[in-house]
Amino acid sequence: MEVLPSANFQPDIIVNGLRLGEPMIALTSMLVSMVCFYAWFRIGNVGTQDDTQKLSRIFFFLMGVSTMIGAIVGHLFLYRLPFVFKAPGWIMGMIAVSALEQASIVRARPLLGPNWGKGLSWLNMVELTLAMWFVTATLWFPGVEIHSAFGFLCIIAPLEIILLLKTRNAGSRYILYGILFLLAAVLFHIFKISIGIWFSYYDIAHLMMCGAFWLFMLGAESTRLQGSE
Repeated sequence: MEVLPSANFQPDIIVNGLRLGEPMIALTSMLVSMVCFYAWFRIGNVGTQDDTQKLSRIFFFLMGVSTMIGAIVGHLFLYRLPFVFKAPGWIMGMIAVSALEQASIVRARPLLGPNWGKGLSWLNMVELTLAMWFVTATLWFPGVEIHSAFGFLCIIAPLEIILLLKTRNAGSRYILYGILFLLAAVLFHIFKISIGIWFSYYDIAHLMMCGAFWLFMLGAESTRLQGSE
C-alpha cells in the first residue's frame, strides 16, 4: 500500500495499483450504509407492517443507498468523477429524511387531528420539492443539511416529544435519543474534533450517525410492538 498526498481531506492510498480517495472517511460512510441496510432488512422481517414501518423502511433503504453513493462517488473515486455525480446520493438522502418525517406525522395524526396532519404532510412535500430544486440547481451541499435540520428539529422532534408526553411511547424515546446522536455528530463536525488525519471529525460523525440510525431502528420496532398490543 502506498500513501499518496493529495488535495483531499485525507491522503489517498494506492492498493494494487488502485487509487482510493479519503479511504477512512469512505469506510465509515460505508459502515453507516451497512447499518441502514441492516435496519431495512430487520424491520422488513417483523411480520405485518403499518404505514410508519413502511415509511421507516423507505428511510433506511434510501439513506443506505445515499451513504453508499457518498462513500464511492464522494470520496473513493471523486478524483475520477465530476462533482455533479454526488447529487443522486444527496437527493436520495433528502427523500429519506422526508419519509421519516412522514412516519412521525402519521404516528402523531390521532393526537393532532386530521387538519393538522394533512397540513404537515403538505408542508413536508412542499419543503422537499423546494429543497430538491434548490440543491440540484446550485449543487450546494449545505442545502441538504438545512433540509435535514428542518426535518429532524422542526418536524420529527416536536412530534415525537408530543407522542412521548401524551402516550409514553417507547419508540418516540428511541427516536429522540437518535436525534441527540445526530446533534452530537453535527457538533463534532462544526468544531472539527478529530483524533488524527486518519480518524477525523468526518469519521466520528459517521459513527454517531450509526448510533442514531440504530436507535431509529429500535424506535420503529418499539412502535410496532406497542401498536400491536
